[in-house]
Amino acid sequence: MPFIRNLWVATLTSTSSDAGSDDELVIIMNQNGLDVVHQDLGFGDVDTGGGALYVHDIAEDQILPENYYMRMGIRGDDAWGPRMIVAWCERFTTGNVVPLAYDEVITTVLSTDSSEGRISLPLRPVGAGMIRTAINRVMLVTGTHALDSATDSPIHVRITALQGVVVDYTIPDTPQNDLEGAEGNVYYLPVLSSFTRSQLTDTSIELSIEGDDAWLPVVVVMFGLDTASGQPATLVPLVHQHPWRFGRLSTDSDEGVASVTLPLAPMDP
Repeated sequence: MPFIRNLWVATLTSTSSDAGSDDELVIIMNQNGLDVVHQDLGFGDVDTGGGALYVHDIAEDQILPENYYMRMGIRGDDAWGPRMIVAWCERFTTGNVVPLAYDEVITTVLSTDSSEGRISLPLRPVGAGMIRTAINRVMLVTGTHALDSATDSPIHVRITALQGVVVDYTIPDTPQNDLEGAEGNVYYLPVLSSFTRSQLTDTSIELSIEGDDAWLPVVVVMFGLDTASGQPATLVPLVHQHPWRFGRLSTDSDEGVASVTLPLAPMDP
């Protein structure tokens, strides 16, 4: 199978007081006792309750997403309290999306100061769901363009499976810097009824905006989770639009389009 091209990491920071950090975060992938990835993600600057999204091209390392374990670390003593961490990759040549790790049951605080926390934490491996894996929740990850691209208008996701509409949800305000310029965000979408990827087509998933304040993302990703809440066993790739190719979203036709249909992401068979 093709090796990893892009390695993606998204995080949510705890809403507990002073959980954010300005220190640099590190993602580590170990295979057969060797750290094959030891990548600085960039300076944290993650706000309390905030989201973040990172991507790095590691194709030259020719790493297969097999027989690995992953850790997240920090390079300073400005303690960071993560609430959720997810990692996935795109395969070289095929572009197939492969979930690697997911953890939303995190109690560890990261800090190089041992009196405040630990320098790193292991990330729970997560299975790659199949086309007939039951989906009971959807995770939406977005990254907004840096220049004049933020929006205060709500965005909406509608997913229609063979049996009818299974997701119909407007993203509410959250503690994150929602859809602000150069920001990564993570949202959870409830389902109206359980469904599978096999019940979807390339016209099943619609992303729309409910206002004229135009929004321009650089990336939109969706995964199906097999749990309605709590730690999932598998993630099912649903959407992986990067780079974004649909232009701005806006109900003002002079600024963009009100809705777009998102094709299904490529995934391993």
